[in-house]
Amino acid sequence: MGLSKIDICNHALLKIGADTIASLDTASNTTDATIQSAKLCNILFDQALEQTLRTYQWNSAMKREELIRVSETPAFKWKYKYQLPNDYIRVVNVYETTDAYDDGTSWVVEGNFILTDYEKLFLSYVSKPNDLSQLNSFLTECIIQNLAIKLCVPMQLDEGMKNNLISEYNQVILPQARSIDTLENKFYDSEESNFIISRYNNSPII
Repeated sequence: MGLSKIDICNHALLKIGADTIASLDTASNTTDATIQSAKLCNILFDQALEQTLRTYQWNSAMKREELIRVSETPAFKWKYKYQLPNDYIRVVNVYETTDAYDDGTSWVVEGNFILTDYEKLFLSYVSKPNDLSQLNSFLTECIIQNLAIKLCVPMQLDEGMKNNLISEYNQVILPQARSIDTLENKFYDSEESNFIISRYNNSPII
């Protein structure tokens, strides 16, 4: 079983030598130090979580969904507009069919929508999980480290500690987590080249 939100917060607080908390509810904490810890974790946690999730296509946060096309059409260039899921963090790829064949068709993210010429849209994306305990341990460690970095300044800690945490995150923790996550996949999604696609069309694609 993975770590809960409060577990992640306490691991981050321990990283910087701050007082751990019994609850994220400030009223449940009894000292000025723990109340401050709870307040800052409440403010900074979601930002640390979402930023970490956006850095990579983490296996334990991946989801697939057929998107709903909205009635409003883009003002120019694109034919269709699709609503992104509420738990969307980052698009990995979009497809026109459930075969998930990437034919290189263009698309863009604008606001909470994807614009494309696909008549149907199937989305592979990184999601914001409801249950943090389902995230793998290496991703959880990345979130802990990112939160610890964010806590340094408002906790008025030494600038050297923050720099050391950033260095450890960028040079050790994040690369290791990405590497292990990648090794768990045998399939690597990539666009077909125009040369390959042309073989399945009546005329070359230029």
